[in-house]
Amino acid sequence: MTAPRSATTRRAALLGAAALVVACRPAARAALPDAAPNTPVRPPALAPSATAASRSGTLGATATFDEDTVAAGIQATLDRQAAARSAADREAFTATVDQRNLVWRRIQSEAFAAATARGAQPGPTYRVTRIEPKQAGYVKAWIDVLPPNGSEPTAQGVWVFREAENGWLHTEILNEELGPRKTLETEHFTLLYYEWDDDVIERVGATAERAHARILSKTGLGPSVRPTINVNPTYGSHSALRGFGTWALYMSGSDTILIRSLESYGAGMTAPGEAPEDRLLVALTHEYGHLVNNSVVSTVKMPKWMVEGFAEYVADNLRAGSLLSALRGGRTMTLDRASEIIEWGEDPGRGFTGADLDLAYAHSAHATTYFMERFGQDRFFALATEFADTRRWEPAFQTHAGIAWSDFERDWVAWARRRYGL
Repeated sequence: MTAPRSATTRRAALLGAAALVVACRPAARAALPDAAPNTPVRPPALAPSATAASRSGTLGATATFDEDTVAAGIQATLDRQAAARSAADREAFTATVDQRNLVWRRIQSEAFAAATARGAQPGPTYRVTRIEPKQAGYVKAWIDVLPPNGSEPTAQGVWVFREAENGWLHTEILNEELGPRKTLETEHFTLLYYEWDDDVIERVGATAERAHARILSKTGLGPSVRPTINVNPTYGSHSALRGFGTWALYMSGSDTILIRSLESYGAGMTAPGEAPEDRLLVALTHEYGHLVNNSVVSTVKMPKWMVEGFAEYVADNLRAGSLLSALRGGRTMTLDRASEIIEWGEDPGRGFTGADLDLAYAHSAHATTYFMERFGQDRFFALATEFADTRRWEPAFQTHAGIAWSDFERDWVAWARRRYGL
């Protein structure tokens, strides 16, 4: 058993701990399909847009694609999934999920566990609104999530299905079927992607350029190298991007960003009327912010609250609702604590929750915004650079901010309270 560390030693450890990657997650878990509001289970009607014009053709090498028939089959699977979640019946749910892919099986097991954590109870219903055939017999389906006793969706997403002997299965294409790797060069990025994503890659490239323009406008900074964006349509297509709630990540110390493809299960749900590109823009700008930050000072040598705070600051994703709730409820935390939570994430041994992580990001984003407004970007990176070189936090902070660290902790919280009229 080791002796307890002093507060100063603990602070240095928390601020200086290095992570292999900086993985970024959704701003709120509510966007995940299995976290939708509770709803009485009932068979949802097929949306008019899915049935307006029936199409026939070839699905894969041999199967016939009839739009009405395929849409009805996928809808039947969604109805079975909804009933299984409502009854907390894992066996029935598993029967709707393609079992060929071990990673996909794990992801869906985690999704089911999250949806049924409180036991059997009414759950959301799902409605097919549009379908498109893909290679090798797969079908993309656009899905609406329906609220309690209502017909208007609260969330929308794109899932993939394939037909099997027992009906249509919720799936992801196998890695060996994704097609060849391809390259798209935009003005500022190199995008690596699979043939599967031919239908969305131009939209991804345009979103990347929007992220570049946003960061350049806000900071005047750009990377010292040409970044590579690795686009992943499945959970198994890259070993570093397999987390259930992970949208994107910057490979620390490199020039590479990994992202979920548009129109994939991993990209999550959007709000009604929200373009998937707008949701991707937030995650991609955040990760690009890490890459730009790393070109100035290594992200692994900075306090975690500064690393994630800067990325949220440039992405304009302050998580205002989370911080406002904490301010009203007297649940603010120190930035040392925020760094600790970010460092460990939802590691089972630490007991931090997704809500804890969201709140840590909200604290970091607001503290960084306050620092930028009061002291400026040059001092932000001068502080980060001195700490990276000396590992002495409080003297570095006093030098570059001109106030004590404890005073800053007090001042940024007071600023946040004024900002939200408290």
